[in-house]
Amino acid sequence: MDERAQTGRWGEQIAAAVMIGRGWEVLERNWRPPAGAQAERGEPARGELDLILRAPEGYVICEVKTRTTADCGHPFEAIDEQKIRSLRRLTGEWTRGCGLRPGPVRIDAVAITGTPTGFTYEQLEGVG
Repeated sequence: MDERAQTGRWGEQIAAAVMIGRGWEVLERNWRPPAGAQAERGEPARGELDLILRAPEGYVICEVKTRTTADCGHPFEAIDEQKIRSLRRLTGEWTRGCGLRPGPVRIDAVAITGTPTGFTYEQLEGVG
């Protein structure tokens, strides 16, 4: 695994630990839709939901962005309208695949900047 992927995985582990500490349940990590689901609609198989959680108020999809420094911009800057559309599409695929009734599923964003020896954690609720 390259350094960038390791940094991302570390950030996802931190985010999951914070959510577990709040009493949330991690249902899925790095969920990808079955290749056939997107192929049936003529779409390329791509995209991933970093964390899928059950919180007291319902389901939460969490997009985690991790940077070792802010030199290249704040992690939230990487979550643009195209990314939000992709998260919404993937969330719909996940809920359909699980047989969940349409209902409240919130999409949050987490930004982690730093290293294991010192980092900041920020969470925005309802970005999508």
